[in-house]
Amino acid sequence: MISLQFFDLSYNNISGSVPEDTFFLQRGLFIGNRYLCGNPFGLSPCSYNNSYTKHDSNYNSHRKRKKVVIVVVPLPISSVLLLSACAVAVWLYFQKYKQHNVKTIMTDIRNLESFICRIQRKFRFWEIKTATDDFSDAYLIEKGRYGSVYRASLSSGQVFAVKKLNMADFPLTNRRSFEYEIRTLTEVRHRNIIKLYGYCSAKGSTYLVYDYAERGSLRKMLYSEETTVELGWERRVNTVKGLAHAVSYLHHDCTPPIIHRDIAINNVLLDKEFEPRLSDFGTAKLLSSDTSNWTSVAGTHGYMAPELALTMRVTEKCDVYSYGVVALEVMMGKHPGELLFALSYSVQKHELLLKDILDQRMPPPTHHITKEVVPAVRLALLCTSTEPALRPTMSYVAQKLSARTHNQLSVPFETITLAEC
Repeated sequence: MISLQFFDLSYNNISGSVPEDTFFLQRGLFIGNRYLCGNPFGLSPCSYNNSYTKHDSNYNSHRKRKKVVIVVVPLPISSVLLLSACAVAVWLYFQKYKQHNVKTIMTDIRNLESFICRIQRKFRFWEIKTATDDFSDAYLIEKGRYGSVYRASLSSGQVFAVKKLNMADFPLTNRRSFEYEIRTLTEVRHRNIIKLYGYCSAKGSTYLVYDYAERGSLRKMLYSEETTVELGWERRVNTVKGLAHAVSYLHHDCTPPIIHRDIAINNVLLDKEFEPRLSDFGTAKLLSSDTSNWTSVAGTHGYMAPELALTMRVTEKCDVYSYGVVALEVMMGKHPGELLFALSYSVQKHELLLKDILDQRMPPPTHHITKEVVPAVRLALLCTSTEPALRPTMSYVAQKLSARTHNQLSVPFETITLAEC
């Protein structure tokens, strides 16, 4: 059953040992089985001393004591009616008892401190709380529309980012964002997409635990005077390239395709090696061919495709536009809103020099890197076309940016206009 993602065998009076197999260890929940042992969460380790044989006999005798046997023998009608009434009463009692047990079990599950699964390792919620001093502001990384993010350094030496959402403050429509993010991140696997290790819920709040990006958001790196110099032209080209591969994966390698819907510079993180990681799938929507893709407007102002604000119809081309805006912002060192406005209404491309729109805080690119800067800007401009049909697919963009050899520049870099990109 390769497609089985999760199964719950809790409170089923199962006895014995859980097989030492990753299928059972990673996908099953076994709490509430008193005579079950093994490595999964909530179980005691097996002692292998045949003690479970004795437990099984006790368990079977326990079950026998709970059985209700009703014997009907020939008696006067009044006695038969009395016994029938007693049988009905006993049946109703056990039905009510069963319902009560189900409610109790569900309450126990809800109140149970959920755990965060990772290969070869399980974390308890209290470890996260301890690492963040019960989510103290001292460990706060940033606050966003969908919650606060904390840095959690466990005693094992592993470091994670924990996003805390207070669901009580969210309207019902926004609560779906948490479900979307979990569903999306647990299913995708890509080096340029933030990795979700697990999730948990406790005391009205929900939590996501995912990779910790040491250098924080791309916006922080790009606009900080102390760190912007670290984003040289090669790293900027690599950031644009990695982001293109991440979006291409969502659009073309996931079934059904995933539309991020909020590709913005705040939602791109950089790890220790300056590798970009696309994050925050809080507004992601799974695009299915048999359902309507009309939805409410979602995204970050300044990055949304123009047709989305008018039609509210979500397509992959909306992500393509947002990617183009981010790519231009990385290369320009500022939001490209004014440039896009100028190109749409007044100034023609042949009047603007490429060197004049690049980040003026940086020395102009030289030598081989110029051959990568030019196609990066050219593709970004193509992605931000006001006509969705004129925008390329993200697979095309990723392929072009990853080409091993780029065409030699036919004219000096200093003289290249946007029309010649």
